[in-house]
Amino acid sequence: SFTPISRLIAFVAVLILSGCATVPEPIQVANEKVLISYRQANENPTDNAGKPARWGGVIAKVENLPDATMLEVLHYPLRGYGRPVSGDESMGRFRVYVDGFLDPMVFESGRAVTFSGDLIGVEEGAVGEHRYVFPTLQSKGYHLWKEIERVEISSIHMWPYYDPWGWRYGPYHQRVI
Repeated sequence: SFTPISRLIAFVAVLILSGCATVPEPIQVANEKVLISYRQANENPTDNAGKPARWGGVIAKVENLPDATMLEVLHYPLRGYGRPVSGDESMGRFRVYVDGFLDPMVFESGRAVTFSGDLIGVEEGAVGEHRYVFPTLQSKGYHLWKEIERVEISSIHMWPYYDPWGWRYGPYHQRVI
């Protein structure tokens, strides 16, 4: 049997863990199971047109049009809470249209972003001189992720420790990121 304290600890742990995995409201969808993947859209854009998707990555290009903004995004897979996991390799690029104006100084190249929306098909374009076919979304919502700054702090303390010859007193290295 659980004590009241252990129940409280378990409840708080569940709250903390569920808070960490929450998808931001603008990119939430009613049914996660019906989302099409970037790969599905690339392989069969005609049959998947109109289906919902949630894709993200790193902004490569922003172009303001008279009534909308077109973003070209380098696709990366998403974490459970919707943030793109950027790395050395991407599956490709996609375009997304957002109604209205998005300031290119805010939505600048290199920023991580996630979109939810509907697949509207593919568009032909170019990346530099290379012809490219972009799976394309009409955005229903987006989340521009804050930059994460990593700071590494190292410290050395004198601390007792045990080794095969017994207890000793010596340096202990602590690293915090």
